[in-house]
Amino acid sequence: MTNTYRRQWLKQAGILLAGWTTWVHAQTPDTSKIIRIVIPFPPGGSNDIVGRALAQLLQTRTRRNFVVENKPGAGGSLGADAVARSEPDGTQLLLISSTFTMNPAIMKLHYDPLNAFQPVAMLGMGPSVIAVNSNAPWNTIQELVEASKKSKDIVFGSAGVASFQHFAIELLMQKSGARFNIAHYKGGGPALIDLAAGHIQLSLGSLIQMQNFLKSGKIKLLAVAGPKRVDLIPQIPTLRESGYDLEANNWWALLAPTGTPQAWIEQLHQDVNAVLSSPEMKQRLSNEGAETTPMSRQSFSKIMSDDMARWMQVARTTGIRAE
Repeated sequence: MTNTYRRQWLKQAGILLAGWTTWVHAQTPDTSKIIRIVIPFPPGGSNDIVGRALAQLLQTRTRRNFVVENKPGAGGSLGADAVARSEPDGTQLLLISSTFTMNPAIMKLHYDPLNAFQPVAMLGMGPSVIAVNSNAPWNTIQELVEASKKSKDIVFGSAGVASFQHFAIELLMQKSGARFNIAHYKGGGPALIDLAAGHIQLSLGSLIQMQNFLKSGKIKLLAVAGPKRVDLIPQIPTLRESGYDLEANNWWALLAPTGTPQAWIEQLHQDVNAVLSSPEMKQRLSNEGAETTPMSRQSFSKIMSDDMARWMQVARTTGIRAE
């Protein structure tokens, strides 16, 4: 290569490099801007715990300013609506749980849950467990299901109308033929207290919620409503192992408003998955009775759309509506 050609080549390469650098910067938020992770529920719950852990570890990894902002209300739909309407510049993200896929089935939303957002990353999953009072005569989920077909006195405690527990037990009844009376409480905690006291016969919730009652011997577990057995309770079978084709998992994930630059979403997806592999994040989710679940954006998107279709079908069949 002659000196003239070399100078021309270097000039062209410099122009291309400058253009590429400008494009990359245009696709990512200004490093001086705060990146908000909106939690559409109050502080203190599992969504808040997961979101704050994620923000802290992302800030350490990327050296960007990630902060959590709680915007509770209407089952999480108020916070989701705020992010859907925000400028898609990469500075607004939404942390969701499985409740996000139930809301379209039970309430009128001001946003399209599938088209208003782009999937960024799945964070983790926490299988639910089915528990009965320790004095109950049933020791397997099959025994409970068969007993419910003969007796009208078996009461299931849910966390409220249109709650995750409500949807999950309705799905179990559809799949198994079980028949339970449903008592709706103002939260999963009060339902578990009544379960431990023997005022109701069964309930469903996360393993972390059940731990104190299990240790005190006031309740016993019959089944795991997730895809596999849980290491902490390896003797408890899954619903599928017990012959019932369903799962009821709580999960957490991250979305961005549609229109957010794809290069930024892909970079954030990689950063989140790296954080999920860290011992710190694994421990945070383990404390919630869950585990980190990194996956492709396409796989996460399919879980969302499949769950929405499943809960829509349950709501149509049972008539579940938000209060």
